[in-house]
Amino acid sequence: MLIKSSTIALIVLFVISACNPKLTDSKKTGLSTLLDSLKSVYAPDKRVALWNMTFDEAADKIRLSGEVDKKDTYNAIIDVVGNKYPDVEIKLILLPEEGYGQIVNGLINNSVANLRSNPRHSAEIATQALLGTPIRILKREGDWYLVQTPNKYLAWVDAPAVSRINKEELKIYKEAKKVVYNKQYGFSYTEPNVKSQVASDLVIGCILPVIDYKRKFYKVEYPDGRLAWVIKKDCIDFKALLNKSLDKQALIATAKKFNGIPYLWGGTSSKAIDCSGFTSTVYYMNGTVLQRDASQQTKYGEEITTTYEWKDLLPGDLLFYGRKASDSLSERVTHVAMYIGNTEFIHASGKVRINSIDSTRKNFISSYPPRFVRATRVKGYFDDFGIQKISDNDFYKEIIK
Repeated sequence: MLIKSSTIALIVLFVISACNPKLTDSKKTGLSTLLDSLKSVYAPDKRVALWNMTFDEAADKIRLSGEVDKKDTYNAIIDVVGNKYPDVEIKLILLPEEGYGQIVNGLINNSVANLRSNPRHSAEIATQALLGTPIRILKREGDWYLVQTPNKYLAWVDAPAVSRINKEELKIYKEAKKVVYNKQYGFSYTEPNVKSQVASDLVIGCILPVIDYKRKFYKVEYPDGRLAWVIKKDCIDFKALLNKSLDKQALIATAKKFNGIPYLWGGTSSKAIDCSGFTSTVYYMNGTVLQRDASQQTKYGEEITTTYEWKDLLPGDLLFYGRKASDSLSERVTHVAMYIGNTEFIHASGKVRINSIDSTRKNFISSYPPRFVRATRVKGYFDDFGIQKISDNDFYKEIIK
C-alpha cells in the first residue's frame, strides 16, 4: 500500500517535534503555576492591582511579557522567575509609562468623569471620579488613559476628561487654596453673576482651586486652565473636609442629601450612583476614604453583627447583603447600605431610598433578611488603604498643602 508524500512529511514533522520540543510541557506548566502563585500574593484583586501577563514560545525559548504597576511586584517577578527559569526572556514593563516616581500625574477635568472597564465608550462604567480628583495615569491607548484613583481602583477614562500634570504644576496646585463643592448639583459661571454664561456643571465633592474672590463668589481655575466663578456659600474649605471626624449625625445628613437620586451601575456622583458609590461618597464628604466596591468595603471595619437585627447598630454602620459562605459556596457580597437609626437604613437600589429592618414597618423589604451577610462599623483607621482619612491617603497628600 502506497503512502502519499504529504502524509509522510507530516509523520516526519511529528517525530522531529516529539524528539526536539521547543519547550517541555512541564516547564510551561511550572511557569504558569509560578505566575499564578505570584499573582495571588502581589495582585489578588485586579480592581486595584495591575497584572497583565502572557508567555509564549519564540526562538526555542519562553518569552514572558507583561505590565505591572508596583515595584515590589516587578521585582518579585524578575527575581523569582529569573532564578527559577534563567533561560526565560523577561520583558516586563513597570507602569506608569513616563516614570514611576510621581504618584499623581493627572487631575480629573470634568464635573464627573466616567471610568470604564475597557478603553471604549461602549464598555461598562467601572466607577466615576469627580472634578479635581488626583489620579495616576499609567498609560495611554489612543484617546484613552488607564488610570488609578485614590482608592487604588483601576479603569479607563477618555483623554478629554483628564489633565496631565507635571511636578512643577503639581507643586503649584498643592499650594493653592482649594474648596469643595457642597451642594448636590449646581454650576460655575463665566462671571461673578448667576445670570452670566454657565461655565460648567458641578456636583458635591468637586475640588476647585481658588485664585481670587469677589463679593459672594470665588474665582476658580479648572485643571485645563478654564476660569470660572462659584458661589461661596455653596462650597466648603478643602481643609475643613480633611479635618472632619466621623460624626453620626453628619453622616446621616450627608446621606439624606442623596435621597431620590437614580441608581447607576458604577456611579459615584450625585448625578446617578450605585450602592457602594453612595456609601463611599457619603464617607468621603465626611473626611474618610473607603474602598470602591461593596465586596471590598466589607473586609474592613469592626464587625458588629451577622444577625439581621438593629439593637447593636449605630448610625453610620454599613450593612452588607449577598450570600453567606456555606460548605459548598463562598461568601459573595453584592450590596451595601448605611444604617441611619430607628431601624432604618439608606441605600442606592433603583434610586437612593430609605428602608427598614423592622418587618412591621411599611418600608421593610422581605427579600433582604435572607441576603444579609454582616454589619460593620468604620471605627478608627487602618495602616493599609482599606479605610483612611483623606489626609492620610497617598494621592490626596500630593495635593494637600
